[in-house]
Amino acid sequence: MAQTGIDGTATRGSAQADPDARVRRRLAAMDSLRGAAIVVVVLSHGWILWPIDWIDSHEWVRPVFRSGNFAVTIFFVVTGYLVHRSLSAHGIANMGLVLGIVRRVVRVAPVVLVAVPVVVLASGFVDDPTPSRTNGKTMLHVFTYTWNWYVQTNAMESRWDLGHLWYLSVDMQAFVALTVLLYFVRRRLVAQVAVLGGLLLLLTWWRMHVAELEPVLNVLLRTTARMDAIVVGMLLGAVLALVPRGALSHRTLSWTGGASLVALLPLLWYCSDDQRFLHWGVTLLELDLALLLGAIALGSGTLTSERLRPMAFLGRHSLVIYVWHYPAFAAVDARTRDWAWPPRALVALLVTVGLCVATHYLLERHVARFLTHPFWLRLRPRTPAQPSADPRSDELRAEDLSMPVGVAATRGPASSRSPSATLSD
Repeated sequence: MAQTGIDGTATRGSAQADPDARVRRRLAAMDSLRGAAIVVVVLSHGWILWPIDWIDSHEWVRPVFRSGNFAVTIFFVVTGYLVHRSLSAHGIANMGLVLGIVRRVVRVAPVVLVAVPVVVLASGFVDDPTPSRTNGKTMLHVFTYTWNWYVQTNAMESRWDLGHLWYLSVDMQAFVALTVLLYFVRRRLVAQVAVLGGLLLLLTWWRMHVAELEPVLNVLLRTTARMDAIVVGMLLGAVLALVPRGALSHRTLSWTGGASLVALLPLLWYCSDDQRFLHWGVTLLELDLALLLGAIALGSGTLTSERLRPMAFLGRHSLVIYVWHYPAFAAVDARTRDWAWPPRALVALLVTVGLCVATHYLLERHVARFLTHPFWLRLRPRTPAQPSADPRSDELRAEDLSMPVGVAATRGPASSRSPSATLSD
């Protein structure tokens, strides 16, 4: 995936000469956005390690440490966009329904299949009151991507140190449902826009409706109350496929990208309140993210500075960081409750880094290599439809880009891969 970005006119010139450089720039920008989101997620779970009274008493500090839902919405919108682009890499009319779902599971499942048993086994070394029956139910629902449903009705009986994995359940449920929906309207982009647009309106109304009737936690865990962000991303992918290249000037794209990026700051504050978030906060954030991602996809230089490479690095590894940080924080908390909070926080971060590095080298890079194996090409549909179903045919192709993977260094440069060897999912 993308690693570098270059500012200014030189970037635009090189991008025009090298399509793969353009792709790397766009993916780097989106990885930077995901990197910022994972930082906010980690900070939002820091309450496990440090005192929060002072944080909650300062209105302008609190949003930085209480905006996990804001950050997860960023993940959802980026996921939706990249899912659509991956599915339409060879024309969305040629998408492989079962193949796309299988590849998605292969991409997401391994780290969870490793992390959850490790967390459960590690809890046996402390005085963990969680009964084995609860551990068994936890693993069953996490592995079957129904964890958010279980926590909705059994929050007090579930393992709290794995509660954050609700996100992966919502993500997978929405991915399967929306992929099936896209499959039925795959031959007409206009039909995709109409169906996704109508679904977005329905889901937006539904989220606001249930927010008035149910406890906040239940609404935040509802698939139908959170998946509208993924729909926004997919809708953006469909709309951009209808936009001719060069339709908007670079100046317009730069202003749009810059303004929408700056707008994330007041939205961070606005969405830090759950009630505001569940009503207009989500909708305003989705609109802003659609403008930002649209500008990036059409060639804006937003978030492509080389100074953002560390953030892009975090974004590429955000799946592993997301899975490990919360149980790592909980494990350190259980063993260091008589410590001052600064050393506890430092140890927790070091443990998280260690687990992520080990997972990357022992598991994640092998999963990514497996997903780029030529074996998958033989599973693609044998009778391709007419490519006119997706006239823009965006260059974002290859592996499932919606779940980032930091293995760019293990493969050759993007330019060394033939387009005929890319994979559609």
